[in-house]
Amino acid sequence: MTPAPRVGRVALAFLWLALFSALYTAGELFGIWPQPPEGAFRNLDLAVGAVAVAAVVAALAFARRAS
Repeated sequence: MTPAPRVGRVALAFLWLALFSALYTAGELFGIWPQPPEGAFRNLDLAVGAVAVAAVVAALAFARRAS
C-alpha cells in the first residue's frame, strides 16, 4: 500500500470523528440524549481498560514476526 491512500484514509477517519463529535456535542447541548441513571457506568472504565490490555497482550503474544 502506498502512503497516499493511507493519508486519505487517516484524513477521512479524522473527518468522521470530528463529525460524530460535533453531532454528539450538539445533542448534549440541546438535551437530545437522555441522562443515564446515577451509577449506571460505575467501574465500566476499569473493565474496558482490562479487556483492552488483554487484547493488546494477546495480539503481541500471538503476532507472527515477519522475516
